[in-house]
Amino acid sequence: MTLTAPPRLTHPLDPEDEAALRRIVRDVEDGFNRNDPALLSAHIAEDAVIGTARGTWATGRAAIDEANQAVLTGFLRDATAYYEFSDAVALAPDVAVAQKRAWSTRDAADAGEPPEMIALYVFVRRDGRWWIARRQNTLVA
Repeated sequence: MTLTAPPRLTHPLDPEDEAALRRIVRDVEDGFNRNDPALLSAHIAEDAVIGTARGTWATGRAAIDEANQAVLTGFLRDATAYYEFSDAVALAPDVAVAQKRAWSTRDAADAGEPPEMIALYVFVRRDGRWWIARRQNTLVA
């Protein structure tokens, strides 16, 4: 068996695409901080799958909307978040992934505290715009 170098599977994003993905994550942050479930879900595809803050899966836009409403009126109603977007790359011309780190406040991030959560987003471009197809939030112990 001959060993070969593994393929390079990611490519830099076009600056306009990266800016669009950053705006989407900023809308998610703003939706959370404003307790606005419509903004929180605005960029989620109809067939998306989201790992929720409760450690469950929400599949499809209706279930995701319901989960967002539940957390914004329930146990995270008074919570705030500050997100740092990073590591956005293209996997294919219309598929991208990105990561975010999250803290309860910007002050916590600026103070150098470790993130309280990390997340992986999978975006798909359809009809000229980007959509969240998958998102997995992971709380940091």
